[in-house]
Amino acid sequence: MSLLCQQINRIAIVAIMAIVFSACTEKAADSNSVEKVVSTVAEDKITQLQRQAQQGDPDAQYELAYLYENGLGVPKSETRALELYQQAADQGRPAAQDNLDAMSKPK
Repeated sequence: MSLLCQQINRIAIVAIMAIVFSACTEKAADSNSVEKVVSTVAEDKITQLQRQAQQGDPDAQYELAYLYENGLGVPKSETRALELYQQAADQGRPAAQDNLDAMSKPK
C-alpha cells in the first residue's frame, strides 16, 4: 500500500471517528439517522481493515491495532493491539515496532 493510501486511510479513520463523536452531541431531530449512517460507515471500514489484516496486510494490521489500543470503534484491547502490532512489525512496519516498544514500557 502506498504512503498516500496509508495517509488517506488514517485520515478516513480520524474523520469517521470525529463524525461519530460529533454526532453523539447532535441535538437535531435527525441525529439518530446521522449516528446510524456514521456507525455503518465506521463498521464497514473496520470490517474492511479486519479482512485485510487477516490477509496479511501490514498497514491494515497497524491501523486496526491502533483502533484496538485506543478503543475506537472496537472494544479496547491491549492484547489484541499488541498481537496486531507484532504482525505488522514482523512484516517490516517500523511504526508498529515503535508502538510495540511504547506499549511494553512500564507505566
